[in-house]
Amino acid sequence: MAFELTDFNRLYVPKGEFRGLFNVTRSDEVNSSPRYYAFYNEAGSYIIQQLTTSSGLAIYKYYAKAGQPAQMSTDFTNRASLTYVEYYQLFI
Repeated sequence: MAFELTDFNRLYVPKGEFRGLFNVTRSDEVNSSPRYYAFYNEAGSYIIQQLTTSSGLAIYKYYAKAGQPAQMSTDFTNRASLTYVEYYQLFI
């Protein structure tokens, strides 16, 4: 498993560049689809998760940066224009 959602507010990545425990810091649940969640860790890395639903199917994609905490606010503001990838492309 590449990562584990430990509860609805935390994400654990056990290996790789983004290794560690991430806590949710922001969310955009106003729109029904896509929805966005930002997770941040102590090392200054962050992951923005995009959840798109269509015909009963949930599709999760991710955008991540390591060690650039100052960029997270800008990236979350511009979340709709970021390029998201499947989890295996980041975490495996």
